[in-house]
Amino acid sequence: MASSSNFQESGQRQVNSISLVVATYNEASNLPELVDGLCAAFARTGIAGEIIVVDDNSPDGTGRVADDLAARYPLRVVHRPRKMGLASAVVDGFAVAKGDLLGVIDADLSHPPSLVPEMVKAIVERGADLAVASRHVPGGGVKDWPKSREYISAFANLLARPCTGIHDATSGFFLMRRSMVEGVAVNPIGFKIGLEFYVKGRYRRYEEVPYVFTDRRHGKRKFTWREVGNYLK
Repeated sequence: MASSSNFQESGQRQVNSISLVVATYNEASNLPELVDGLCAAFARTGIAGEIIVVDDNSPDGTGRVADDLAARYPLRVVHRPRKMGLASAVVDGFAVAKGDLLGVIDADLSHPPSLVPEMVKAIVERGADLAVASRHVPGGGVKDWPKSREYISAFANLLARPCTGIHDATSGFFLMRRSMVEGVAVNPIGFKIGLEFYVKGRYRRYEEVPYVFTDRRHGKRKFTWREVGNYLK
């Protein structure tokens, strides 16, 4: 990859910056490691990056941890008054984002920050408008997941197949050109905001970048049957 901080690909707009949104609720133990890893990933891309933490008034003090990190890292914090959900947090984060590329990554370290440079390459070097971190292409997979979660994920992706050709349509780890979603109306309920963009976004080409999903090491899982209902809705 070129060492310049400005990337220009044939027929595409220049990419100078990245904004990654991290929606948080009780992620105080994971956030410092995630932020450190993302900043290291930004450095490897050669592109300026910012992290936008959208915190839903976490009882464990995640918002305060984020404020402390903002004094040392390229990080901004959006404080919300109550638990309002991941999808709406992403929408609120994008509303204040400044990057040419917009993306989302989970706070629980199940999404490896080290994958970000390869996702950037998919866009700035290989011409994609959308890069999706995928568990369901060669080289991808899951680790330490109960079989029930694997079955639910497979079924959810099967349901989405008529709407999009993306194999991992439930992936919440993605990066896209800002122009892909400017002016696009989305329905921000539940966890699967990515699917809204995969179906409604204005893009010509996408690329699925393989990765292995690893379940969280710290904190409590957020997945519930209510989220299954929201996805079906």
